[in-house]
Order: sequence, then structure tokens, then C-alpha cells
Amino acid sequence: MAFNRPKLTHLATSGSSRIAGVTLILLGFVCLFVGLAVDGGFFRGLFIGATIALMVLGASLVGASTWQGRRSEQDLEDGGHWLPSRDDSSDRPDR
Repeated sequence: MAFNRPKLTHLATSGSSRIAGVTLILLGFVCLFVGLAVDGGFFRGLFIGATIALMVLGASLVGASTWQGRRSEQDLEDGGHWLPSRDDSSDRPDR
């Protein structure tokens, strides 16, 4: 007896990744302002380091969600890849 689980759509996962990424970027800005407000020393470095880590992680989540959204728009099959020979723009007369 096989149980068919419903697949999550790329739109649902990309939307939540995008929100999480933007949230991390905003937390990075908060850490930046707190780090600049601290007089110096260990805690300033800690907040500046957290700023860099949060913003890089947030940017990667936003980028991944954007890539997932584009992939689902192309209606690729599972495991399929984009082929230039199947692209409509390759029918231009200048090529």
C-alpha cells in the first residue's frame, strides 16, 4: 500500500525562504546599528561579525528562493534542465 504525499509547491517554499531571508537581513541591520553604538572592543566585533553572518545567510536565502521561483515558472520536470535548443529566443534570424 503506497501512500502518496502531496508535494509542496515551489511557490510555498520560495515565499517562506524569501521572508526568512529578508528577516535575517533586517536583523543584520539591527546588529550593525547596535555594533556601531557600542563603544568598542569585543562586543563591537561580535555585533559586526553577526551583521556579516546574518546578511550573507539572508542574501543566500533570498537568492535561493528567487532561483526556485524562476525554476517553477519554467515548468521543468523533476530533475529536468534548461536547454538552449528548446529556448524560443534561439529562433532569431541573426543567429
